[in-house]
Amino acid sequence: MTLVERLSELNNRGITKSDMARIANVTPQSVNGWFKKGVISKKSAIAVAEAAGVSVAWLLGEDVEEGSGLGDDEMKLLNLYRQLPESERQKMIDTFELRLKEIDEYVEKYLRGRFKKE
Repeated sequence: MTLVERLSELNNRGITKSDMARIANVTPQSVNGWFKKGVISKKSAIAVAEAAGVSVAWLLGEDVEEGSGLGDDEMKLLNLYRQLPESERQKMIDTFELRLKEIDEYVEKYLRGRFKKE
C-alpha cells in the first residue's frame, strides 16, 4: 500500500479532502498534492493519523497493524511478553538489552578490524 492508497481509504471512510486540510491546517491544494505526489509532511501525517485513529506508519503505507503501527513480528513479541508473569517481564527486557549490547559490540569490533586493513 502507498500513502495515496491509504489517504484514499480514509477518504472512502468519510474523511474528505477538506477535512484533511482542516485537520492538518493546510490548504486544500496541499492535500491534492498529497494525492498526486504521494508525499506528506511529518506534521500533517501525524495530524491526519491522529484524527483518523490510525498509526502514522500505517498511513504512510507500511505493512503494519492499522491502529498500533506494529508489524507482525512486533505483535507476536508483544503478545508473548503479555503472557509472561510480571516477575519475568523485566528479565526479558534485560535479556534483550544485553543481546543488543553484544550485537553492537560485535559490529563495532568488526568495523574496527575491517577499516584497519584498508
